[in-house]
Amino acid sequence: MQTTRYDSSVVAFQQKRGGDSAAFFVPFLTADMVLLDAGCGPGTITADLAGIVGKAVGIDIEPNAIAAANRLAARSGLTNLTFIEADMTALPFDDASFEAVFFHAVLYHQSPPKLTRTLAEARRVLKPGGVLGTRDADVGGNILHPELDGVRLALDLWQRWYEHEDPAALHFGRRQSSILRTRAFTPVWAGASYVNHSADAVSRKEAVADARRSLLALGPQLVGKGLATDDDIQAALAGWDAWGSDPDAVYFRCRCECVARRD
Repeated sequence: MQTTRYDSSVVAFQQKRGGDSAAFFVPFLTADMVLLDAGCGPGTITADLAGIVGKAVGIDIEPNAIAAANRLAARSGLTNLTFIEADMTALPFDDASFEAVFFHAVLYHQSPPKLTRTLAEARRVLKPGGVLGTRDADVGGNILHPELDGVRLALDLWQRWYEHEDPAALHFGRRQSSILRTRAFTPVWAGASYVNHSADAVSRKEAVADARRSLLALGPQLVGKGLATDDDIQAALAGWDAWGSDPDAVYFRCRCECVARRD
């Protein structure tokens, strides 16, 4: 079974995700809802959603992510925020326990059989009329300038790290509505937004630092698995350095969004 690979650099990057990642879902939420954030990572988004709903529960299969989430919860002082180590394909909750379920950047990593199990579990724990929100990648929508070979190689290396079993996964975002409909949900809204890594000089510098940190952390593992060479890693690092030195460089990562209801 394919599992999402975690590394300290991945968790550190996820901690930068915030309220913008769930902004599309907010109009469908109310203050009396109990919400599940499935695949919550270090809990940043879950904590933001806890400020909107009655109770927010985050689950993740990775112990390091839940440890980071629990530290965040302790710092936040939020009393309606809980994190649990759990598998989204076998949720430890009763039927119809939640009014809302949220997935951010986790579904497109999954094989088709695991995706079916995950969404069946989400449907099981949702109350009739409950809402499901998904926000996920679509590689075909990314915007990069200048299109440096080293940066393109870096983006490809990250895709190799996740080893998608289904080539169509790279265009998962645009297919979310049809995927949810075929799994007994009724889509009611769809949209897209971008993660901006180049708003100004500071954000470009942070993007390069994040890329370097990730490549240096994942590089030995990619090489060890035969997914890259040392020369690949060095070329990718050089590409990001060159990109970051261009004051007009842009990198916008596409994220497609969908809201569906459980009938």
